[in-house]
Amino acid sequence: MSSTTSRRRPRPAERLRRLVAAAFLLVAPAAPAAAWSTDECEVPDDLLRLDAPLTRTAQRLVPGGTLTIVAIGSSSTFGAGASDPKMAYPSRLKRMLAAEMPETRIRVMNRGVNGEVVADMLARWDRDVTALQPDLVIWQVGANAALRATALGDYEDRLREGIRRTRAIGADMILMDPQYAPKVLARPIYRLVLAATDRVARENGVGLFRRFQMMHHWVEGGVLTFPVLLDPDQIHLNDRGYACVAAALTDAIVQAARPLTD
Repeated sequence: MSSTTSRRRPRPAERLRRLVAAAFLLVAPAAPAAAWSTDECEVPDDLLRLDAPLTRTAQRLVPGGTLTIVAIGSSSTFGAGASDPKMAYPSRLKRMLAAEMPETRIRVMNRGVNGEVVADMLARWDRDVTALQPDLVIWQVGANAALRATALGDYEDRLREGIRRTRAIGADMILMDPQYAPKVLARPIYRLVLAATDRVARENGVGLFRRFQMMHHWVEGGVLTFPVLLDPDQIHLNDRGYACVAAALTDAIVQAARPLTD
């Protein structure tokens, strides 16, 4: 990939540490360095793997290219819990990818709507996804199903429909599963939601961003806690949580696309 690949490629953990350090500066540029450890958001490499290629994304991540991403989802895409829309994960993802791939123009459009389930998102898909002609669709799903539903119903079928519509326009897709948070954990159906999301991703060759497992790793590892990552409502991420998610997602995208562009 020209000058980008002529440099020594950072190991995933090293690259993630750098991204998190940049995220910290965006949150609180005047805060002392001790207020944020750049190691806090690291996750094992196997959790960063999307397990599916991002072919269209790789074609756009070239010098002079433009990568257009649509982030569709509910409140944790919209940015509920963040102090400012610029602190939500889509805005952070744009800045982090631009820093990682400075020779590519990065466009990230936030199409999150608070409170929606997959049926609501499909109802606006033509306007908020297809019409924007993205190269990559990041679809955050499952949290509201876990919070509200007593049975999965047609959840898997609706995910397949979104995948079908994305492929019809030649775009890549990443599914993002629910967050690891107390209000999700209080609903036993979350296990079925996670399993169904994973199953649909695997059966359809779609990348899965394992947000639940990543947050579990952070919290259960004892480095980050729910109060550090989450809004006081115990469901939505705060600025720091969104920074960690965006950094990990940036690294996952780069890993999935870069082998195809080298």
